[in-house]
Amino acid sequence: MRKSIAYSLIAMLVFGIGLADWEQVSAESAGGVKQKISELEEKQAKLNDKKSTLNNRKVNTEEKIEKNKKKQANVTSEIDKIDKDLAETKSSITSKENEIAETSQHLEKLENRIDELNEKIKKLKAEIKKLKERIEKREQLLKDRLRAIQSNGGSMKYIEVIMGSNSFSDFISRSSAVSTIMEQDQNIMETHAKEKEELENKQAEVENKKKEIESKKAKIEDKKAELESQKQELESLQAQLDKQMAEKEEKLGELKEEQDQLEEYKMSIAEQQQVLKDQAAVIENAKKQAKSKLNQLSSGGSLSSGGSGIFIWPANGRFSSGYGPRPAPYGNHLGIDIAASTGTPIKAAASGVVTRSAYSSSYGNVVYVYHPQYNKSTVYAHMSARSVSLGQSVSTGQQLGAVGNTGDSYGAHLHFEVHNGKWSYRGGINPMPFLP
Repeated sequence: MRKSIAYSLIAMLVFGIGLADWEQVSAESAGGVKQKISELEEKQAKLNDKKSTLNNRKVNTEEKIEKNKKKQANVTSEIDKIDKDLAETKSSITSKENEIAETSQHLEKLENRIDELNEKIKKLKAEIKKLKERIEKREQLLKDRLRAIQSNGGSMKYIEVIMGSNSFSDFISRSSAVSTIMEQDQNIMETHAKEKEELENKQAEVENKKKEIESKKAKIEDKKAELESQKQELESLQAQLDKQMAEKEEKLGELKEEQDQLEEYKMSIAEQQQVLKDQAAVIENAKKQAKSKLNQLSSGGSLSSGGSGIFIWPANGRFSSGYGPRPAPYGNHLGIDIAASTGTPIKAAASGVVTRSAYSSSYGNVVYVYHPQYNKSTVYAHMSARSVSLGQSVSTGQQLGAVGNTGDSYGAHLHFEVHNGKWSYRGGINPMPFLP
């Protein structure tokens, strides 16, 4: 794409200058030669206009390149900032993930602790059940004793029991028995009260611990949920930053592509300027020759007539591609291709004057020859080397260079074009009718 742009820019400026048009004048009057000189001077003026236009384009292109570089610098700075934000966000996400992992571990420990307490509660419930059974038995015993006391008038007649002794020994025994009974009653009451209190304390202790741990668990779960939410926000921010980064990188890529095109355009302008410079030298030389012929006519001399004949094949090889449409994406082929090994000689199709001998990014090593006798130009492209120079006169069959694979080329071959009159962009015609 960029190369095709460069071709069109070069093509709009490069034109055949009719270097040897005056050679077609045979035995003409001095006025005819003067007319040719006038035409050359007119072409010189056009070249000067083209030079001025190219200089302006070059300055304009350089300004655009500088603006592009500034834009690239700004985008690069934005990318650096986004990259920094991304690094910080990723670090925060990692930190949150670590906190979530720690919180999960803490929760797991609490859940284990709750499981232990539940197991303890289960055991306590079994103990409580036994305590309740003992307490119920004591309560039943106490109730029975209370009923006995109540049935005896409200109190046990321990004195009567003692006084009813048959002997002193019996008295001692009965006194001891009464004392033991009274002591057992007191122990039963104290044990009963103590176990009831113990039961209540154990129940309260277990329930409080369970509530405490469940409260901690709820707080940690809330914290974990908060951390998960923060992590999601950070991941959302990362996604936005990734999107911005992709957009900025795409923009930077577009700017670099634009810069490449501008740089290539700038190079094509430099190439065009060189072509204009070369053609200006050829025109100046043609003017000198024309003035010399004018002097000859003024002194009684005459112009020689141009040669005649058809073009010869410019190289030996295999005809590999003809003139005309090609399958996509290649487009129209404006010449013919002759495949040959690198170094195969390339010959002038007819006598003429070299109007261009240079290296082009598209044609590679290329030579243009203008043939005044036919008012046609021929082009020899992709050469490995050139053997002629700008303004040089060549004869039919003279070597111009050698087959190569330079420029926009795929494989060693000669690309050969024929143009009516001056070389013009996409002005190539089918060479086959002019070849034997």
